[in-house]
Amino acid sequence: MEPNFELGKQSSPLFEYDGRVGQLYGIFLPNLIFTILTLGIFRFWAITRTRRYVWSRLRFQGERFEYTGKGFELFLGLLVACAVVIGIFLGLLIAGEILYYLTHVKAFLWVAIALCYLVAAMLAAGAYFSAQRYRLSRTLWCGIRGGMTGSAYDYGMRKLGYGVLCAITLGQLIPWASLRLAERRINASSFGDASFHFEGRAGRIYPAFLLTFVSSLALLLPLGLLEWKFMSPLVALTSHGKLPAHDLLARAAYAHAMRGLFLVYVLFIIGEILIQCFYAAALARHITGNTTLGDRLQFGSRMTGTALLWLIFGNLLIVVFTLGLGYPLALQRALRFLVRTLTVQGSIDPSMLGQNKQDGPGTGEGMLNLFDHGGMI
Repeated sequence: MEPNFELGKQSSPLFEYDGRVGQLYGIFLPNLIFTILTLGIFRFWAITRTRRYVWSRLRFQGERFEYTGKGFELFLGLLVACAVVIGIFLGLLIAGEILYYLTHVKAFLWVAIALCYLVAAMLAAGAYFSAQRYRLSRTLWCGIRGGMTGSAYDYGMRKLGYGVLCAITLGQLIPWASLRLAERRINASSFGDASFHFEGRAGRIYPAFLLTFVSSLALLLPLGLLEWKFMSPLVALTSHGKLPAHDLLARAAYAHAMRGLFLVYVLFIIGEILIQCFYAAALARHITGNTTLGDRLQFGSRMTGTALLWLIFGNLLIVVFTLGLGYPLALQRALRFLVRTLTVQGSIDPSMLGQNKQDGPGTGEGMLNLFDHGGMI
């Protein structure tokens, strides 16, 4: 069957978001209070309450989404993830101790420790895959839910392998690896009985990546020289282990060098954000613009590096200068940005969309909560 995206027929945005900052604060403030009172345990229910609101304020073709996840599923997912990680680590370390006891070869101890790090890296790398599967399985639109096939462990091993290849090639395979991983996530996803499809070409985004790569090197050289300028006196001043207690000049020089190092790191972070935003926008446009849902929907993106830069810096300033209390405003800006830059061509009839028959996970996002914060929501 030929795709039927009905190009150019879209008269109004298919995706809409009508949430309000005041309503987000009405959810955020109680969440914050209960999370503090429960020493962080309530955060799983806080995430769920926020998602239910955000999903309910997103509309596609005039129909709202629904989030059916539960806070207890996220909490239980973290407990399961902790049990799995601790069990694997204990098993490997005990096996290493037994082999060392039997052979008196210390290499077995180091191998066991190295395997613990490898397993942790693999589980962390696959965490986003399993989190995406959970969120899709708890997302409804017109009573139809999403789903995902594939293995998070396989995804994690591939991501680690691609990381090794990127290191060997001094980062030049990063665009290729990013697209291959995106293909694994997107092509394993579906909504109802319609599958998402993406096929990327690294050559399309490599020029943007190369410009970013060269710009990062150009930024690193002068900042590296500045870092050495401030690091040298620090090394000299602390060569005896500690600063002289009554040497005011030495302490003033130490404070000056620390302020200089802090400024260098801030400049590096700001510079990298400036540089990376334009490649990130190009990557997002390529992935979104080559993604389809069945033969009915063609996605696209109007994201630009400048717009992404404004979003990131604006949200960073809001969250930092409000000590985190500006989170709902930052979330509102991010959601409006997402809907404003996302385009969809074609249409889909819910009555013609079959239900997804894949079994969803019983728990949610445990590995992501264990190894990563998981983003804004």
